[in-house]
Amino acid sequence: MENTLKSLREEHGKSRREVAAALEVSYSSYSNYEQGLRRISLEQILVLAKFYNVSAEEIINAQLSSCRKAL
Repeated sequence: MENTLKSLREEHGKSRREVAAALEVSYSSYSNYEQGLRRISLEQILVLAKFYNVSAEEIINAQLSSCRKAL
């Protein structure tokens, strides 16, 4: 499975609201990150890495992969 923000969230059994709260952003902002409508900051990637207990590199690579597919 591709490791996008959505799949990472689903793999960990989290809701969009839970992840948005961890990032201290609104539900709609986080939803935009998942849909690729808005870019997530490096600081937020670091928060997500701690939240999911994965490396920041894993999240960055997933986002890059997702961006390449959109091209």
